[in-house]
Amino acid sequence: MAKLELIGQGKQFLGKLTTFQKVLLFGTFAIVLVGILALVVFSGPSKEMSILFSGLSETEASKIVESLKEKNIPYSLKDNGTTILVEKNTIYDTRLSLASEGLPESGTVGYELFDKTNLGMSEFVQKLNYRRALEGELARTINSLEEVKNARVHIVIPEKALFEKDQKETTASVTLHLKSGRSLSKINVEGIQNLVANSVEGMQPSSVSVISQRGKVLSDPPKNISSIAGLTSTQHEQQINVEQYIAGKVQSLLDGVYGADNTEVRVNAELDFTQIEKTITEFDPERQAVLSEQSVNEVSHSTDSLSYPAVNMARDQSNQISNYEVSKTVQRIIEEVGNVKRLTVAVLVNSSQKIVDRDGKKVLESEPRTEEEINKLTEIVKNAVGFNPMRDDQITVDYIPFETTIYEEDLKIYEEIPWWKEPENIKLFVLILAVLFTIMLMLKILSSKQIKNKLRIALALPEEIKIEEEEIREEEKEEIEEIEIEEDELMLLPTDLPDHLLLEAEKQHVGIGGFAEEFGEDFDRDAMMEKARAELDGQESVEVTEESLMKLEIKDKVSGYVTEQTQDAIRLLRIFMGHDLDEKVFKL
Repeated sequence: MAKLELIGQGKQFLGKLTTFQKVLLFGTFAIVLVGILALVVFSGPSKEMSILFSGLSETEASKIVESLKEKNIPYSLKDNGTTILVEKNTIYDTRLSLASEGLPESGTVGYELFDKTNLGMSEFVQKLNYRRALEGELARTINSLEEVKNARVHIVIPEKALFEKDQKETTASVTLHLKSGRSLSKINVEGIQNLVANSVEGMQPSSVSVISQRGKVLSDPPKNISSIAGLTSTQHEQQINVEQYIAGKVQSLLDGVYGADNTEVRVNAELDFTQIEKTITEFDPERQAVLSEQSVNEVSHSTDSLSYPAVNMARDQSNQISNYEVSKTVQRIIEEVGNVKRLTVAVLVNSSQKIVDRDGKKVLESEPRTEEEINKLTEIVKNAVGFNPMRDDQITVDYIPFETTIYEEDLKIYEEIPWWKEPENIKLFVLILAVLFTIMLMLKILSSKQIKNKLRIALALPEEIKIEEEEIREEEKEEIEEIEIEEDELMLLPTDLPDHLLLEAEKQHVGIGGFAEEFGEDFDRDAMMEKARAELDGQESVEVTEESLMKLEIKDKVSGYVTEQTQDAIRLLRIFMGHDLDEKVFKL
């Protein structure tokens, strides 16, 4: 019931507004509502876009864009239309949907070129298709590398010559379009060279040239380590690798203690590339070895016939020859190439930084490191690089303030922002101002004299009588026409109503004679005078006028009519306020 009553009062209030006031009221409400919605929508997080395809040709990009438009998928273009972006949460579904349509069309063909054969194909066309298929398959394989965005392979297969000395070598060239910020190491380039060379019969890795999208030659001809130039280049690379390895060990150790970008390590390694082959022969005179030994035993018997009697003679001879050699040891030593000959390590440590408040601004201030800290750090670095005083190694550790401009800029970013400058609070302020503006505009409308009078009339109705207006509205129209009201009952003048709603008789100071004519011949003047004196007893002013007497009489009649016929009185008041009083209010 209370809800229906509020709805009825709201409708009654809107019904008493002029067309201009209604347009102004609803227009203001609509503007504020649209502003709030716009604030919520535009202040909310924007949808994140991700790359769908990149590096597309104009033809491929136009086909994909046309398909996205047909599917009503939002997209955006970058890099002069060669890169297409869609919402991140729909990227995989979109790729699968486009793949079912054969988009994007691949610019290379592989062995699927032979899926459809032509019986009338010449030998030249067959060789050409074989080369195209081989180039396409190699390009697909190279594209699978993480650093490569796109690759193209060109192979030149010469015709076979009659004589082997006239046979030309098979060559190939590879063009790589690398991803932004990525690069290929020499090992990767050599791997691509070997991949292409081993895929083509008779091709050597040195016959494969690799260039980048900027025309820079990435591949170098293989060095002959037997030559001086090749040997020097290899030694230099080995020295760089050793220096980077040692510096990396020290840098990772210091980063864990002082944090990233607070230390710098440089290493200079001198390597010994001298090839030494030693042969050592040692003799041990105390240790003899029998090299050879020879023994001869001779036994003979003879008779001397010249003497008489004859004499028998016997001879026994033994010889032994021994050859000895002194013991010796032979050693052949080939010293390893690339040993560390000398190490020089330099370490710079940033001064200790602390944040101080200077003139209301936060700045970084440097503090020197202690001598004890530097000494401890020097010992740690020595142990990390394998310090050897016999090689005359040198380790230098020192502190110095690093450039702090970047850190101070970062510090400004993280400075505490005043609460009135925070984006969220600014949005809240705008919303509050919009609401306050709407309230002030509504109060301005309601503060007009006409609206105030109508509200006072609507709120003056008795609240204790609850009537369902929606259900009895039609019945009221029919019953009001049937009500018979006497002329004296139409003179309603309750004191609760505003002064401007009083009857015209109150404003025109009519005389008793006029009231007598209006109320008929039964008007008792003496009785009214006695009643007026009784009513005015106890008041400050005891002056009795004809006008006050008539007011008291009319008040009694109105009170009696409202008490006896309450519903009819309410209906009459509504009719009176809806028609006659509407004209009087706006005239005032």
